[in-house]
Amino acid sequence: MRRATALLLAAALAATLSACQDSGSRRSYVALGDSYTAGPLIGPADGRNGCVRSKNNYPHLLAEREKLDLTDVSCSGAPTDAVEGEQKIRGRGVAPQIEAVDEKTDLVTIGLGFNDLGLSVRVFITCVKLGMADPSGAPCTEADQAAGAQGIQAALDQVEERIDGVVDAVTERAPDAQVVLVGYPSIFPDEGTCTELGIAAGDLPLVRHVVDSINAAAAAVAQRRGVTYLDTATPSRGHDICADDPWIAGTAPAKGRKGLAWHPYAEEQEMVADLLADVVE
Repeated sequence: MRRATALLLAAALAATLSACQDSGSRRSYVALGDSYTAGPLIGPADGRNGCVRSKNNYPHLLAEREKLDLTDVSCSGAPTDAVEGEQKIRGRGVAPQIEAVDEKTDLVTIGLGFNDLGLSVRVFITCVKLGMADPSGAPCTEADQAAGAQGIQAALDQVEERIDGVVDAVTERAPDAQVVLVGYPSIFPDEGTCTELGIAAGDLPLVRHVVDSINAAAAAVAQRRGVTYLDTATPSRGHDICADDPWIAGTAPAKGRKGLAWHPYAEEQEMVADLLADVVE
């Protein structure tokens, strides 16, 4: 009896030690980002701080696949300022995302830029509102041209510096971490339009330019700083809002699909996780 008890205790101790070793050897992964990282409404919610983050977004999918110890602080609506400053959501404060990063962090993914200087608001609210009133024209482009120095391009010209500042903050706190800048997918069609788009046909070059410019800014920062840029636009081409098999919702999610208007479906998040799995060291 004593021998059996001793064997059971030894087995339990070995299992406990093994679990601790496994936990200790898991690489630490911190996901910084906005709603294109958070994956709002595509699955069960992760957290109650108003960030509308899903448990099956690409950080969670990657962490499960690569056995990473994940801290996901992505938050819908987050600009680059939310990395080092408090983000306000309905009057509540969300802690700076950078607080999740420290010298023990092994991997950091960053998906930010679209919410800076009101860019996403101009595209998904202003351009949509104007487009619905004049679907065959180019009302958003005309309004932007009339804005002159306060137009979209002036905002786009600042995005690269802002993303560079995020990389600065991350590498200062985690100098040995692998850093991956995750680009935005193909949201708008290369040509043509559709009912689900809600943007005037003549404004498509403008909104495509916004996404392309943010991605180019992130790619430039990655090249200059020696970190990784993950292109998600090329592999998602043909799965835009107007595609037969869209990976991005339009003015509303398609019937039978889960997601938030203008945001990724689960398929897009799975694609990003697949791509990240190939570049994670």
